[in-house]
Amino acid sequence: MDRRRARRDPSPLSPEARVQVWSSEFGALRLIERTVTTPEGRSFSLWDLHPDDARKLPPGAVRADISRQVFGLGGPVLFYVDRQRRCRTCGEDFVFRATEQRYWYETLRFMIDADAVHCARCRRQIRQGKARAAHHAEAVAAAHAHPDDAGAQLALAASTSALREHAGGGDIDAGIAAARRALRLKPSLVEALYHEGRLQAHAGRPAKTREALEAFLKRAEGLSRREVKTLVRAAQTWLERADIDDAASSPKSQDSKGPEPA
Repeated sequence: MDRRRARRDPSPLSPEARVQVWSSEFGALRLIERTVTTPEGRSFSLWDLHPDDARKLPPGAVRADISRQVFGLGGPVLFYVDRQRRCRTCGEDFVFRATEQRYWYETLRFMIDADAVHCARCRRQIRQGKARAAHHAEAVAAAHAHPDDAGAQLALAASTSALREHAGGGDIDAGIAAARRALRLKPSLVEALYHEGRLQAHAGRPAKTREALEAFLKRAEGLSRREVKTLVRAAQTWLERADIDDAASSPKSQDSKGPEPA
């Protein structure tokens, strides 16, 4: 037995080991009773897949290490196979991979009853949303605790804008007030004007949006800070798109022949 196989079979078979046959979804498989020790140091006897029957598993199946599983209502899972699932959020079908299941149940040590109910993309978006919400809560607390800290006020304005853009949350007017306060406390923080402009856009105030973004572009001229340059490009893109939308909605562009007769 090589070292890799030995790691998967931590306790060698003994002649006295009890064996039984299990009618699995892939046919009859032998199970062997062995004593396992969990990472917490608890030992108990469980039925595990007979090492000589591992070759009977279908292609892509991953044998489980039951000593690392946390049991719920059911017993150990002896191997993992790809499972078809439907995302609860977007409704798309996805595959809960065998290798991902092993990571869930043996590395992260989720309870064996836990299941994937969201696809990978939606799970990532949910995690990002939770992270943004947590970051925003910290920004709100810091801004309230340090009302004269320009950086804390700017962070609140930026966090509110990001939260509003991705999740539709956050107090827009509080974010605008924080942006203006940051600029009053430290006039060199020109990015506060950008965040005010984006928040005005979220509030549906195009005139105030344009006013804030144009003021930002004017005061950002000649500044070399990388974060400012990134916001400059974003502001220019927004204003260019707004110009196109304004032109498309003007009466002249809609009908070159003039209005319909009454």
